[in-house]
Amino acid sequence: MVRLQRKHTVWVVILILYGLSTVYYIAVTNSRNFFRLKNEVQKEIEFQASKSFHGTVADVQNHVAPTQKVGSSSKYSHPLYPGFPLSGDLANPIPGFKLGHARKQAKVVIGIPTIQREGISYLHQTIDSLLRNIEPRRNDTAIVIYIGELDTEFVRSQAREISENFPNEVEDGTLQVISPPPNFYPDWEQVLPPSFGDPKERIKWRSKQNLDQIFLMMYIYHMNPGYYLMLEDDVLSSAGYMDSIIKHAESIESSDYFFVSFCSLGAIGKLFRARTLPSYAAFIHIFWNRKPLDWLQIDYVGTEVCSYDESQKECFARRKEYMKEYRPALFQHIGRISSLKGKQQLLKDNSFVG
Repeated sequence: MVRLQRKHTVWVVILILYGLSTVYYIAVTNSRNFFRLKNEVQKEIEFQASKSFHGTVADVQNHVAPTQKVGSSSKYSHPLYPGFPLSGDLANPIPGFKLGHARKQAKVVIGIPTIQREGISYLHQTIDSLLRNIEPRRNDTAIVIYIGELDTEFVRSQAREISENFPNEVEDGTLQVISPPPNFYPDWEQVLPPSFGDPKERIKWRSKQNLDQIFLMMYIYHMNPGYYLMLEDDVLSSAGYMDSIIKHAESIESSDYFFVSFCSLGAIGKLFRARTLPSYAAFIHIFWNRKPLDWLQIDYVGTEVCSYDESQKECFARRKEYMKEYRPALFQHIGRISSLKGKQQLLKDNSFVG
């Protein structure tokens, strides 16, 4: 009798273990299927988001609307008082439109923001000068043009002009054009505090410049270059400029610096190590509607290197060490008509040799 009970108990245990193992197998299988499906869906989302439209004028005409639609689900936040810099999708921005596919992991990526000017454009002249003088470093360089406009007709016309005038560079990955998604800019009436006694239009102009530069910097950061070269859309370059830049950057690789300035003016010709872009972009985003970009460059460096117990003169000297200058200048400003309506910009770098 005891033997029968023990034998019965053994079979019960075996059946229980078999049932548990079956349940575990089903759970593991379903879990694997779930995560495999999740990964496949995620890959498809990333593939769709990373699609680029490039090559011909027909591509430009046919794909402006679809690419802007891709970016329309992105979330961007630029409040009056930013609480979290690079919030939403700004840490990894998705363009609303993209023409071409610039080389990833180029040694240097040049970023050029451009907007519509009143009655004139210097963009074609700028691109032509950069490409004409890029040798012998073409394979080390990529150029990203950021059109900071939501007017699809203007974006289309600019992309068409670039595609027609520089088709080989668009095709081989030297040149790319992007624009922000439709929901990138804020409601300007809600986010512009009075500052420095400037009219509201000027505050908007310089605040928008900051947002455009943040988008462009973070977009280029994810291209994994060694360096980011900040330029404007109204400059000329000197012969062999990129060879000079790369050789100089390599010669001071062990030095500690924020940027190297290859032009004394504003945001022209500033070379950043790519690894510094997220922290600098975050700093700009905190004060995006407070100060101009070139002022924030100085503030950022002062915050890093200056002490509260030293004099202004000592702080200036420290900042200068961290913001290195290269002479003669490799870039010259040529845009007399500013992107700010009614403003003329006559500044030149006198050390430039064309």
